[in-house]
Amino acid sequence: MTTIEAINKSVFVFGAGASYDADCKMSGAMLKELQELVCQKTPDFSETERETLKFLLTCLNYHAEWKTWELNREYSLQPNIEELALLIRRIKNREHFLPYPITGNWADKLVQLEAQFKSEGREGGLYETMENTIKNILLPKWLEVKRTDFLKPLDDFFQTFAGSGNGEKFTMEVFSMNYDLVLEKHFEEQKAKPYRGFYSGEWRGFSKAANNDEADIINLYKLHGSLDWVRLADGSVREKYSDDETFTEGDEEISIDHDPFIIFGHGTKFFSVEPFFSLIQNFSRKLKERDYFFIIGYSFFDPYINNLLIQAVKDGGHSNKKIIIVNPFFAFDPPLKNEHFIKHNDFGTILDEENSEAKRKLTDYLEDIQRNAFYSELPEFNIKQIPSESLYHIKEGTKDFIERYFKDGGKTLLQLIKSFETKEKESLPF
Repeated sequence: MTTIEAINKSVFVFGAGASYDADCKMSGAMLKELQELVCQKTPDFSETERETLKFLLTCLNYHAEWKTWELNREYSLQPNIEELALLIRRIKNREHFLPYPITGNWADKLVQLEAQFKSEGREGGLYETMENTIKNILLPKWLEVKRTDFLKPLDDFFQTFAGSGNGEKFTMEVFSMNYDLVLEKHFEEQKAKPYRGFYSGEWRGFSKAANNDEADIINLYKLHGSLDWVRLADGSVREKYSDDETFTEGDEEISIDHDPFIIFGHGTKFFSVEPFFSLIQNFSRKLKERDYFFIIGYSFFDPYINNLLIQAVKDGGHSNKKIIIVNPFFAFDPPLKNEHFIKHNDFGTILDEENSEAKRKLTDYLEDIQRNAFYSELPEFNIKQIPSESLYHIKEGTKDFIERYFKDGGKTLLQLIKSFETKEKESLPF
């Protein structure tokens, strides 16, 4: 097996933690900074909005403690900005989900705050205004890319194979749940900007007919949208090249429905509109085609994504499909203990495959998320039994993982995949 063959057997999935080394704020840190903005009485929010946020943040902390007790305090779950976004959306749309009088017993505090906001003569609703401030103003600041040097080993890796001339197709398939522009900014400087499904700024998709460029090094599928995407009133999706750019058609200005065009907040993150419909289809298809899913910096708080990953390894039957988790720690506290891991000379710090308690704790954590009604509107349909033999955990951050696994032409990455395939052959009865 060659390194290119190993890459062509792999899918790389980036969660928020993958952008930590770019100094982008993580979802928990975003919530803490929001708390600081509320306490400092900055002009980002009115007095009524600040009072509302205090109430909602208190509710989130209570709910996190309640979830912790529900799990017998085996680990502690902490609230984050995505949970706040989901809570705001559910309150904003409560009468659409449960019409009056069922919702008549909602907290009097919510009703009072909404009435107070309305009496101030402000445009829009209280929760819609707060949601827009967080998503459209604060989120882009929190996700500002300050450095990308941790991705440099990928430059050297790609350069190794760029001119190999052996005729092998070499494109890394990267699926990201992030809105930030870390990968785009880094590779734009290297003049190798990833293909994201756009041609001349308009969404075209990932079919061969849409993209004839055989030289793409990275296909980047942004499953939840991007800070530089906008959706117009006619339903078309475009890339935004600068903050002051306006879209025009002839002499008539085209109105923008969503800027940025992102799916923000836990819950249902699957829509039947483009580009999200095509992106999730591509994700499902690649999981079926490939065997090794490198899940980098993701805490597994999106049950829909989890379902696709789990279903893929289940459908693989006797194939060697693996969910390879790359994360220095998970959100739960206390984390897995040091004795649950072993230090490997080549692969770094990895979960002890022979330690049944370690595998149980990791599997239980993922299954508890799948059962939780807060993260999914329909938890009863989530897949809750996870094949532990398909889980592999590398306890490293993104920077260390990229440095270790992609240096020397991806020698360690190739070695890891070869080790998986060797074990698979040894387990066969013939």
